[in-house]
Amino acid sequence: MRNIPQLLILLAFMAPLASQAQDSATTQEFRIDSDTSRLRVLATPDGPLRRFGHHHVISHHGISGSVQVAANPLESSLSLEFSVADFVIDDSSLRALEGDDYEKEVPQKDKDGTKGNMLGEKLLNGENFPTIQIQSSAIEGSLSDASIVATVTVIGMENTVTFPASIVLTDDSFVAMGQLEIVHADLGLSPFTAMGGALSVGDMMVLKYEITGVLATEND
Repeated sequence: MRNIPQLLILLAFMAPLASQAQDSATTQEFRIDSDTSRLRVLATPDGPLRRFGHHHVISHHGISGSVQVAANPLESSLSLEFSVADFVIDDSSLRALEGDDYEKEVPQKDKDGTKGNMLGEKLLNGENFPTIQIQSSAIEGSLSDASIVATVTVIGMENTVTFPASIVLTDDSFVAMGQLEIVHADLGLSPFTAMGGALSVGDMMVLKYEITGVLATEND
């Protein structure tokens, strides 16, 4: 009976360690599937000469990263990264999904000009800031109607953005999709302008995304 106090002390010491081990065991890593994860941004012309501009679909299919899925999925975290040089301007198949304003084909020279402007020093400054990173800080709501609060790092500046999301999670895969309206200032940017401001990119953009992932293996 004299050993009971020592036993209680030992159990009290071991309990937090056991809890931590259990938490670690129930957290699983999912790898982002770059082949099936997609991001697209709809940008519109603005200014007095906007009739001479184009409605653009700016897309990306090379997203990488991981998701740490906790026992309570709303306590999970995600980390994404993608190269700004890999943005695609006006993929025909994606333009076809976006309605009448996007039916007209954009000449290749205008696609090239748009990408050059986008990667230039006045906007994404791709030479000095080649990637965009997204790191979640909280997931709120429910899986079917979630809000993912994240830090988005663009041109070296961190900005907090809340992404509405519908999430489907299984034992070995997940899909998160959603869309939101966002202005340039939300990302620390200013709309690109030309012709002394007579033609510009509209401040409001629509961002649509579908991020998929699979359970990571030892070979990943």
